[in-house]
Amino acid sequence: MKKPEEQAREELDQFEAYGEYSYAYRHGTDGKKHRNRRAEQPEDADDTEAYSQPMEEEYEGETAYLSPEEELEAAREKARKRSRSVVNRLIFLLVLSVGAIILLQGMVFRLKTVYVIGNVNRTAQEVTAASGLVKGLNIFSISSEEIEKNLSSDHTIHFLGMQKDYPSTVYLYIAEREAVASIQWLGLLYTLDNAGMVMEEYNTMSLPPNMPSVTGLQVTSIHVGQKLETRSAEQLNAYFDIIGELGLQYYRNQIQEINLSDLDNLYLLTNTGISVRLGNRQYMRAKIGALRTDIAYLQQLGKTSGILDVSIPEDAKYRPES
Repeated sequence: MKKPEEQAREELDQFEAYGEYSYAYRHGTDGKKHRNRRAEQPEDADDTEAYSQPMEEEYEGETAYLSPEEELEAAREKARKRSRSVVNRLIFLLVLSVGAIILLQGMVFRLKTVYVIGNVNRTAQEVTAASGLVKGLNIFSISSEEIEKNLSSDHTIHFLGMQKDYPSTVYLYIAEREAVASIQWLGLLYTLDNAGMVMEEYNTMSLPPNMPSVTGLQVTSIHVGQKLETRSAEQLNAYFDIIGELGLQYYRNQIQEINLSDLDNLYLLTNTGISVRLGNRQYMRAKIGALRTDIAYLQQLGKTSGILDVSIPEDAKYRPES
C-alpha cells in the first residue's frame, strides 16, 4: 500500500499531464496566501512559455500584479525618464560648446595683422590708425560699417571694402582721393577729385598746372572734406562724365578748361588753344576718343587754334579761327 504522500504526488502528476491548467500559490512573509493566478497556455506550447506574463512588482513580503493600464503608465514613465536624460545630455553639450566658443574668441580670434591695399601716398600705418583697428581687437567685433565711418573723417581716403582672414588678419581695400581739377569761388581756389570732393583750399587765383579748371558751375556751398554743392545736379553729372573719361583716356593734362554753363553746349579748351564742342553729356566716351584723334591730326597740321566740334563723334568738324 502506497504512502499518502506518494499517492498525492502521483495524483498531482496525473492532473498536470492534461496540460490545461496550472496553479501558482504565493505567500507573504506572514505565511498567508495573497493571490492565486490561473494562466492559460496554448495547446501546442512546449517547455518554453510562449506567452507574456503581466509585470510583477515586489513589495515588502508580497508580489503585486499590475493591470494593463498600470503597465502602460509604467512604460510611459520610463519613456519620459529616457527623454529627460537625452535633453540633459544635449543641454550639457550645448553649454560645453558655448564655453569652447567663448574661450576661442578670447584667446585665438584676436587681431594681429592688418594689410592695406591701394595706398599710394599714405602709409599703411596711417590708414590703419585712421580706421580704428588696434592689435588684440576681437576679430568678430570688426565691421566694415564702423571702419568706413572712421575713415570718413579723412577725406583723402576712399574706403572700398574689408576682408577677414580668420583667425587674426584683416585686409583693408582703399583708394586715395586725388585732386584732378580746380575751381575758383569767392576769390579762393579749390581743388576737386573726380567725385566732386573738395580736396584743398588755396588763397590764390593762380591756376595749378596740368589740371583743368572747371567753369560755369552754379556753386551753392564749398567746404574742404565735403562734396561740392551746386544748384544743378545735372551739372555735376556732366562734370563726372567728362573728368572721368579724360582720366580713363589719359588726356586730362591736355585740357585747360571744362565749361559746364550750358548743358546742351558743353565745351573744353585745350592747352594749345583749340575750343572743343561736346554738345550734351551723352556718348562722352566716343566724344573724348574723337577729340584725342582729331587734336593729334590738327597738331600735325600745325593748327593751334580754332573750333573742333565732336558733338557727333563719327562726324567731327573743324573750323579755323576767323
